[in-house]
Amino acid sequence: MMANAGRVVASRVVDHESLVIVLSTGGSPLEAECLDTLPGVAIRWVRVEREGGSACLAARVRCADRPEDFRDRMRRWGAARGWAVTVAPCRAPC
Repeated sequence: MMANAGRVVASRVVDHESLVIVLSTGGSPLEAECLDTLPGVAIRWVRVEREGGSACLAARVRCADRPEDFRDRMRRWGAARGWAVTVAPCRAPC
């Protein structure tokens, strides 16, 4: 808690929830467990679909990052592995 002009203001980490889509057409192998390497991310659910050498991962995740910071972090993480990543913040708790 922080004091603010004689008042006590509670401070806490706010989790944000996002939908993450990862596409792979031949980069690093895309497995559901790959999200486990991301620090500070709690996975709500994950699904991977494959067709030939292509794969698509969809996941709902929670993290303390602001949505725009998380989107940038995920895009850098995916690019380092040869994947395309899209992140959409969830508007309401799911």
